[in-house]
Amino acid sequence: MVLKGVIDRIVDGKWAVLLVGDEEKEYNVPLVSLPSNAKQGSIVQLELENEEITKIVILEDETTSEHERINDKLNVLRSRKKSNFKR
Repeated sequence: MVLKGVIDRIVDGKWAVLLVGDEEKEYNVPLVSLPSNAKQGSIVQLELENEEITKIVILEDETTSEHERINDKLNVLRSRKKSNFKR
């Protein structure tokens, strides 16, 4: 089965926590099993067989577009007028 996920975090420099599918099921994967360009926030495509990950590929284009989308949202939030609420 082929699914998409994201590298949520790196733990102790040895493990990567992947959130997979719409349910964001967690998989702990040894960092050495990931492609060399993998990092936190990378979007991945992975193959599962009997609940075991057999292949992981970084989706560079999707990762880049997702980062751009998030940066655009942050820029909009930063550019908004400050609150007039007085404390």
